[in-house]
Amino acid sequence: MSSRDHNAPAWFMAALIPMLASQILRLQQSDPAIWIFWDYAGRLGALAMLAARPSIRSAASQWEKLQISRWEVTLWIGGLVLVDHYLGGWVRRTINVALPATVLGTYPRLSGSLYFVDILFGIALVAYSEEIVFRRCARRIFTIYLGDGYRLVIVTSLLFGAYHWWTGLGNIVEATVMGIFLMLFLQRSAAFWPVVLGHYLIDIADFA
Repeated sequence: MSSRDHNAPAWFMAALIPMLASQILRLQQSDPAIWIFWDYAGRLGALAMLAARPSIRSAASQWEKLQISRWEVTLWIGGLVLVDHYLGGWVRRTINVALPATVLGTYPRLSGSLYFVDILFGIALVAYSEEIVFRRCARRIFTIYLGDGYRLVIVTSLLFGAYHWWTGLGNIVEATVMGIFLMLFLQRSAAFWPVVLGHYLIDIADFA
């Protein structure tokens, strides 16, 4: 993505609209099937918006060479899963219990075939869509204005945390911290797939 592509930030913000709309619609749903329908629709809508812009589509589909060993990838992912599941989970629960009014909605409890569809497809879609939007595309766009250092890491992670606005302040804090680690992981590895895999396994540990 070139710094000359001045419309890229507008397309990035446009991609957030279906994701935000689906969050608002989900708050009104008690049926798990309808809940995940709107969840998937918002994420697929965001990916479609990004795919409509050639420069963003090119950046999103680019395959980078891994710059670290697979052993280091394994250590990174294992560390991320443990930090989020134990430390992040404790932070989320502690803050949300102290400030319950900030929790506007919860994830539905799924069962039967719906559960397996969500585990195999839904959580993969969550990981891929969020990493495309908040790590890969956000990095490409915000690097133009912030460089590729710590300011970029903080700003994109705050944006990622804010995306979890409806799940309570505890989850916002947890998501922001994990956003920092995931962006650092992307910068360190230079490849996108390990970060998506790490995000997927983090969510599997939380939801499965």
